[in-house]
Amino acid sequence: MSKIYLIRHGQASFLAEDYDNLSEKGILQSEALGAYFVKNNIHFDKIFIGKLKRHQQTFDGFIHAFSNNGIELPKPIYLEELNEHQALDALTFYYEDFINQYDYAKKLLAEIHENQNLKQKNSILIFELFLKAYVSGKYAVNHRTIQSWLDFRTQTKKGVTNILKQIGKRETIGIFTSGGTKSSIIGDTLAISEEKISELNLSFRNTSFSQLIYSKNKLNILSLNETPHLSKELITFV
Repeated sequence: MSKIYLIRHGQASFLAEDYDNLSEKGILQSEALGAYFVKNNIHFDKIFIGKLKRHQQTFDGFIHAFSNNGIELPKPIYLEELNEHQALDALTFYYEDFINQYDYAKKLLAEIHENQNLKQKNSILIFELFLKAYVSGKYAVNHRTIQSWLDFRTQTKKGVTNILKQIGKRETIGIFTSGGTKSSIIGDTLAISEEKISELNLSFRNTSFSQLIYSKNKLNILSLNETPHLSKELITFV
């Protein structure tokens, strides 16, 4: 039996020009995660990381405590299949059309124009609304650089298959990825619907880890969305 720690990246830069970049709080979250693993003597036999900048930055923060304590970690294996879905890019591409089709989205945008203090809250609500449409296939992206939800799900399944082929008996595995990829992997393990997978995506906290058990060629869930390493001030969802 092997154990997999499925780790979401630290807080990225929502509403900034470059989202794929950890915030200061995201760096602190990542360092706290590493310190917790060192304190609890949790070491990895293999490590897999997505190819997004925020994945690497999270791992960089995570390894600080290991380096400071003279603990070597295995060289990471980078997999593009662990990258996040592109719903945010799709929303940017379809933004005007989407806003015009949904009265609630129009209302949220109007509130932002009236009160900039609502920008983050309402932007998140707009994204959540779009994500449901994106997952349902209503906004099937016709853009060569933007991936559809269906293609993302296929990508994630391919990544999981690749990882499981490389796991030996009684190994501890670390996977650094994004919330959408976590929800995709966990959703398949639980055999839940696409809509529920997207809802699960929105519930994962930054640098939370979920534990999976791999035995007899089957994945099972041991825990979800753990953040014992974070103080109340460091807990974020976006």
